[in-house]
Amino acid sequence: MRALPILAVLTLLATPGHALACGDSEAGLSCDDASTGAEAGAKWMLKRVVAAVAQDETKALAAFTAGTQGFRTADTYVFCVAPDGVMSAHPNPILRGHDVRDLHDRTGNYFIRSMMQEARPDRVSVVRYLFPKPGGTIEEPKTTYFTKAGDQTCAVGIYEADSRNPVAETPEARVASLRAKLDGEIPASARADWTAFLEALNQAGDARAAAITRAQEGLNAAEAALKVTAARVPGD
Repeated sequence: MRALPILAVLTLLATPGHALACGDSEAGLSCDDASTGAEAGAKWMLKRVVAAVAQDETKALAAFTAGTQGFRTADTYVFCVAPDGVMSAHPNPILRGHDVRDLHDRTGNYFIRSMMQEARPDRVSVVRYLFPKPGGTIEEPKTTYFTKAGDQTCAVGIYEADSRNPVAETPEARVASLRAKLDGEIPASARADWTAFLEALNQAGDARAAAITRAQEGLNAAEAALKVTAARVPGD
């Protein structure tokens, strides 16, 4: 597998320093804290990521890449790096399938390598850097939470502007924040029902997205058919 050319596609900047584990005083966060906003959404999403990989790694990676089953909001997505450094899940096809261990910022911080070296099962760590939002080209401060999921290093990132300004958060992030809060308060006796409820919500969202896609495909087909018909009608 050929390594992705350094900075050939994206110009990445990051703050100096290595990744930090939750609870580290320098990191300024605790894994047990009741987080709010986009931060809580990212942590809640990461819990689901670990569970999905444990159940079926191949299907999970495909879902992360496609952003289905609730693994994508407007600005939050999941990405994973395999043990060989290849980006095994990422919504951006330019990165997916490439060896990304040599990606680094202008300060010489190889953040992917740091994540791979420091990721541990049952521990959430954090790394900060600048990265464009999906579909954008302007780098923005981003905080990425990561952990070991099976043999994968998987991560969920949030943009710090969204974290500092809850009003600017997407509806999806606010829903994820509420889910994360409730997830920590549901008693053990109701845990199975709560999990089933969340999965039902995710499936409903996927079904709605699939229906919209089918409708769009039908409209596109109808439009194409009309163009063909119009082309066959002799001109006046």
